[in-house]
Amino acid sequence: MSAVHGNLSHAMRDNYNEHGVDAYYRKVAVTYRNPFFPGIKKVIWTFMNRWWEAEGRSMYMKEKDDCRKDKLRILDMAAGSGEATLCLLEWAQIGQKTSSASFQPSSSSNIPNLPDHLAALRAIQSPQTGESSRPAFIPPNARRPAPAQSGNRKGKQVFGGMDPPQLPQGFGLDIIATDPYTSPAYADRTSRPCHPLSFTDLANGLLPPDTPPQKNGEPIWDMIICSFALHLVTSPSELFALLYELSGKARWLVIIAPHKKPDIKETWGWSRYDIASWSAAGEAKLYGGGGKGGSNNAEEEEEETELEIVRDKVKLRLYRSNAF
Repeated sequence: MSAVHGNLSHAMRDNYNEHGVDAYYRKVAVTYRNPFFPGIKKVIWTFMNRWWEAEGRSMYMKEKDDCRKDKLRILDMAAGSGEATLCLLEWAQIGQKTSSASFQPSSSSNIPNLPDHLAALRAIQSPQTGESSRPAFIPPNARRPAPAQSGNRKGKQVFGGMDPPQLPQGFGLDIIATDPYTSPAYADRTSRPCHPLSFTDLANGLLPPDTPPQKNGEPIWDMIICSFALHLVTSPSELFALLYELSGKARWLVIIAPHKKPDIKETWGWSRYDIASWSAAGEAKLYGGGGKGGSNNAEEEEEETELEIVRDKVKLRLYRSNAF
């Protein structure tokens, strides 16, 4: 089967319907690119900022060297052409540059203070009110700021910006990637190795050859990230086997997709997490409307909530292993 250039069609559903999932990814093994890359970058950077704030800073900035973690260990599962890996590496790189950069005063600080010829008039106080007799002039047609709106509305962002925080110079990422089809595209784009392991391989306990050993009951990886791929496991029994096996190997599972699939049950080894409060979501938020986890409303599908980061039609959800 000859390889082709590009993604064949930007509509992935058309690609899958015309070629089949396996055949499609074999055709684009070297040239595959995810057209949602800008949104993937935004949700990953936003999530990593929240992770750093919630637990990363305390784990990687401890005073004693023997208590401080050195690297964040990540499995980029079904890594495609390395979109998640590239986003993570750039986030860490910019964060470290931010911490090492010296403070640069703003250009306005070099502008000399010009005399204010009206200051004396404004300083004269009215004998009746004690206030300035010459308040600042505001044109009657000046546009005034709109009052702040409360409550959730379409398009509202629950989480802050995506600019990386200051990271310590010793902070590092240990990323291992797997993909049975697009390993050539991953290697070509990232200059890093990608092991050709499938979901079935991982479900059967196979691991990449450079996987660190599991010690003292601790997980092998801090995080597993799966971007635009886990919904391709359409069999519930196969998805259960994969997720249950991985729940004993990682603390966090990050799912990135353009929709809310797949539906992961708590009996499969993972529990949905509230990213905003950094705590277990619980049934009240999942099914009671608190986090709109069970909503079928089309507008709410695109609305960011405490349980889901949404940017440019890309969604990120977080799960914690029941084993750690």
